[in-house]
Amino acid sequence: MTEPRPTSPDVAEWIESRLDTSRSAKLSAYVPRGFDRLIRVLHPAGDGRSWEEVAEANGTTVHRLADWFRISRQPGLSRIGDKDPEEGSVPASVLSAILDHCPGSGEILQGVWDGFGSWSEEPGSERPARGYYIFTTPRAPFYAWPGMDPHWPQSANRIWPPDHNWFIATDIDLDSTLVAGPSSLADALLADERLETYELNYDDELTLWSDSINPPPAHLRPRPDTETS
Repeated sequence: MTEPRPTSPDVAEWIESRLDTSRSAKLSAYVPRGFDRLIRVLHPAGDGRSWEEVAEANGTTVHRLADWFRISRQPGLSRIGDKDPEEGSVPASVLSAILDHCPGSGEILQGVWDGFGSWSEEPGSERPARGYYIFTTPRAPFYAWPGMDPHWPQSANRIWPPDHNWFIATDIDLDSTLVAGPSSLADALLADERLETYELNYDDELTLWSDSINPPPAHLRPRPDTETS
């Protein structure tokens, strides 16, 4: 398979112009506005269980704004790799299933956060685009990147086609992936039994405090002020 090709950051300029930076907790801070619908795809637990299975075992409830620490009832907020969902990287099986439904063909663009400590050198001569190195790749998941020597497989954090018809975001702080696009894509994702999915809105938030259904961890502090000055 063709290796990822470093690409000019100019191809990502459209993204920033459509992101909402006034309230960073909103999903519109992760996914550009303007798409018909927005789907949350949950990453499976480290042991392969779905969130539904974990919730059933703990007497909790999975819902569209569910928080992992609340449904799993873990004693702390530290992540354990063999138990918790991947954070900031989408598993290959999940990403493959998502891409199966994304319309179009040909090469796509993939952006990887430049803040990972595993970058050993800048890939090619292209500067980061607002904190992401951009690569052109075949239409497939990638987990190895020019200039990066990761300690574990690292997916892209942003993926989109040249025609901007859809957008995939796996933020470094999220244990789920957000997919925005046309209604046909949303319907296909929601119907795919390989995926655990929920429909969200741009104004939704995915934080410890967004889950109002499951009991909070005993040590959870009051929600910080998310307003920016």
